[in-house]
Amino acid sequence: MSLQYDSAKKLRKERNKWKVTTPEEFDEREKVFLKEKILHKEPTIKTFVRITAGKAKNFKLEIPKTTRPLTDRMKVQIFDILEKDIYKRRILDLYAGTGSFGLEALSRGAEHTTFVEASKNAIYILKKNITSTGFLLDSEVINSKVEEYLHKKNNEKTIETFDIIFLDPPYKLFNTKKTYKMEDIINMASNLLTGVQNQKEKFKGALILKHPKRYPLEKLSLNNIKLLESYNFGLNTISFYIVKELQNKH
Repeated sequence: MSLQYDSAKKLRKERNKWKVTTPEEFDEREKVFLKEKILHKEPTIKTFVRITAGKAKNFKLEIPKTTRPLTDRMKVQIFDILEKDIYKRRILDLYAGTGSFGLEALSRGAEHTTFVEASKNAIYILKKNITSTGFLLDSEVINSKVEEYLHKKNNEKTIETFDIIFLDPPYKLFNTKKTYKMEDIINMASNLLTGVQNQKEKFKGALILKHPKRYPLEKLSLNNIKLLESYNFGLNTISFYIVKELQNKH
C-alpha cells in the first residue's frame, strides 16, 4: 500500500558517478542502466491481490509498480477480527496504494472509505480499482502526503471522524532512531477516531497498523489509543489499537 523507490534512487546515484571517455561507452552503460531501471519497476510481489469476501469477492486488484500491498492472508486475519464491526463504518485508508484494505472494507459492508495516497501512479490505479469494483459513490480519493492530510484534518474547526483507520506506511518511516515520526503520525491519525472525539459512542473505533515485526512499538507514546493485539506474518506484523478511556474529552 505504500511505495518504495529506494532501489531506483540508488541506480540514479550510480549513474551520476559514471566516468566515461567515449560516447560508445556511455551508450553501453545507458543500456544497462535502463534495463535495471525497468526491473525495478516490476511489482514487488509475484502473486495477485483480490477482494476476499463480500459484494466484490474474488475481484483481482491491479497493483501499482514497486508496491507492497496488503496480502489476502493479512486481510482475512484482520477482517475475521473486525467481523460485524465493519458494517456501516467509515474507513480511512492511509498510504492506500492499491486500495486493498479500503476496498475490502467496502465489499464487506462499510459505508464509506477515504483513501489517502501521495503517488500519482498509485492514484491512477487506485481509481481504476475503485471504479472496477463498483464502489465509486462510496469512496473519496485524496492525492496528498499522509502527514499533510492529517495535519490539515486535525486543525479543522469541526474534525471529521472515522470508525476504523488503517495505516501501511513506507518502511523508511519505521526508523528506530527517529520513532517520533511514527509517533506523530499515529497520534494525529488516532485523533480522528470517532470515540476520541465523542466518548459517548458505543463503538469508539480502531486503528490498525502494518509494521516491521521488530519495530519497537513500546517506545511510542500514544495519546489516544492502546495496543490490543498483534499478529505476525513473516517479517511484518499487524497491530490493533483501540481507544483509551479518555478524561475530560468533550
